[in-house]
Amino acid sequence: MSRVRAGRSGREARRQAQAVIAGRLPPVRRRLKPQEFLEPEGLEQIHLASLDILEEVGIVFRDEKALKHWRDAGASVDGERVYIGRDLLMELVSKAPSEFRMKGRGEKTGFVMGGNTSVFCPMKGAPFTRDLDGVRRSTTEQDVINFARLTQACSSFHMAGGFTCEPMDIAVPHRHLAMIRHHLIETELPLFGIGTTRERAQDSVAMARIATGGMEDAVSILMHASGNSPLVWDEAMLEGLRVFADAGQGVLCSPFVLAAANTPADVAATIAQVNAEALAAIAYGQLYRPGTPMIYGQYTVSISMQSGAPMAGTPEVALITTVIGQLARRYGVPWRTSANHASSKSFDAQSGFEGATTLMTAMNAGANLMLHSGGWDEGGLAICYGKFIADNEQNLMMARYAGGISFDRFKDALKAVRRIGPGGHYLGDEFTIAHFRDAFAMPEAMDFSSFEQWSAAGSANMAARCRAKARALLAEFKAPEMDAARREELDDFVARRKEQIDPAAL
Repeated sequence: MSRVRAGRSGREARRQAQAVIAGRLPPVRRRLKPQEFLEPEGLEQIHLASLDILEEVGIVFRDEKALKHWRDAGASVDGERVYIGRDLLMELVSKAPSEFRMKGRGEKTGFVMGGNTSVFCPMKGAPFTRDLDGVRRSTTEQDVINFARLTQACSSFHMAGGFTCEPMDIAVPHRHLAMIRHHLIETELPLFGIGTTRERAQDSVAMARIATGGMEDAVSILMHASGNSPLVWDEAMLEGLRVFADAGQGVLCSPFVLAAANTPADVAATIAQVNAEALAAIAYGQLYRPGTPMIYGQYTVSISMQSGAPMAGTPEVALITTVIGQLARRYGVPWRTSANHASSKSFDAQSGFEGATTLMTAMNAGANLMLHSGGWDEGGLAICYGKFIADNEQNLMMARYAGGISFDRFKDALKAVRRIGPGGHYLGDEFTIAHFRDAFAMPEAMDFSSFEQWSAAGSANMAARCRAKARALLAEFKAPEMDAARREELDDFVARRKEQIDPAAL
């Protein structure tokens, strides 16, 4: 049996390696055993503490419909505070699918969310952009288009951000129409919609349905429902959740954690609160519509006690992320964390260190959805063209790491050892010549030449090289084909909604 498993592992690893070279990275099938910091006793302690919080402290749902649903289900409701009994909570959570299928408008964009699969999605929501000249400025509609195109062009991304960055040159009431339209046209991937109001959620779902030609067999668009920690779920998020659930689409339920600011200044207690918040939202989604595809989410950074600013890449955040993964697997639901997070104000060593730490933590923890895995800097306030390219390459290398070791060529490679023997070299060997292109990762954004070669080529640092790569990808970009009738219907929908929505409305 062990030989069979090794062979399958090898084929999977080789398939992923070849796909990175040939085209888009397939969904990452992790051969890594997820890292687990807590023993069963410690995990149970946090689980029970979360149940105690929801049963005894309660959680606020600022939404009359949700409050009625909870009352009808038998929960104790006092004003806006809901006290959820543990049996009711766990019964509801158990109804969430452990896996579900996602698919964009492209034929080869399908994957399973959950299990041992990991997928990459760029960042979302940046009001500022570090542009192709390395200058920080307000995000524009052209940036939305450009980053949608880079998402399609960069081979590591399986999902599009939908609202990867926010165009400040478009009136707020119309922004969601532009952001979703551009992502549906410039990419063929499943994407995130916008659920900050019921109408925006409805528009997002309607536009995705037009572009895909129907969403009956898979989730094509996800809503990001962000919690208001500590222990609050707001009406806007819950209305959006219901819109996506009614459409049979997925919802990411993600508490927004600034550790020591809106959670206790303690790692274990922070995890218990985050877990309570996420479980309450998942349970409500199943209460409203059993079987709704849902993702256990968490966005966690710690807070500098000197400046109050969020900090990514810290050891406490890694610990929290890893234990959240243990809890999600206990409950049998797909889960999300953040990858390539950075708080740096420039694309520099800090940005790289922070991003690498969060990416490695996410993969080792076994996350299914690697959100914010492209372009994130300045705590999410800025999206960086250069970092987007660098993150894409890091994702590709991380996928090879997670794919494990292949034994497909093992016997043939050992024959090379016999041919070469002591004191020789393998550079001209027939096995090396046949397989050197895909035997080891060969990053393009990083420079491995000598100092003299690097100097002669212009001494460009990684940020400059990545910006040049972004320019080249945008210059040669061709949008994926879209059925002409669907494109016309999508454009008509957007034009009609623009006329119906007052651009001066709040």
